[in-house]
Amino acid sequence: MIPPSVTAPKRRRRAEPDEAARMLQLIEAAEDIFLAKGYHAATMNDVAKAAGMSKKTVYTLIESKGELFAALLAHHQSLLNFPTPEPDWTVHDILTANLICLARFLLSPEQIAILRLIMAEYTHSPDLGRIFHRNRVMKAKSRLESCLIEISTQYGVSADEAKDMAAMLFGMAIGEFHLSVLIGFRAAPTKQALEKRIRWAVDIFLAGCCAETCSREPKSTHP
Repeated sequence: MIPPSVTAPKRRRRAEPDEAARMLQLIEAAEDIFLAKGYHAATMNDVAKAAGMSKKTVYTLIESKGELFAALLAHHQSLLNFPTPEPDWTVHDILTANLICLARFLLSPEQIAILRLIMAEYTHSPDLGRIFHRNRVMKAKSRLESCLIEISTQYGVSADEAKDMAAMLFGMAIGEFHLSVLIGFRAAPTKQALEKRIRWAVDIFLAGCCAETCSREPKSTHP
């Protein structure tokens, strides 16, 4: 029995983390479970347990496992911060800086692990590839497309052409490195090797743009 002179401490209701914090907690748990068990084998019960939540709470935050995987990709995408161009940056500087940023992101162990998961799960869950393409690949390419459209006045790049050219530049600058790391053929390149490859790719790309622009200019005719 508590003596009259002593006031019993009031039991405080444990503060619930806000929805954004709970969502992040759920996403991090889902990533651990998906990578450990595989997407197809993982259940929402597994994710809820790993997140320290009830299944009911999980479904107040997310509607399905597919939506949770999309949220995981969106979270990773939010960590990709492209550089803001400085006033004195050239076209070469802008493309190089954006490609280096994108390459470091895609070649990180976390991103390679997610892509390997998608490849391994393709037979059971082909929708993962479409989710990945929509949430990761298209957003990455759209950044390069935007850069190319911004410099269109200098190199004569149309909005329609920018889409194909972004894919070409991405493949030339990053594609071989990305595939080699993905299949375990070799480790991720060093910072120096990566930047050297990207600068070469941008040099070749812009030289090609100049040549294409010149070929489109009407030739002068002399009477």
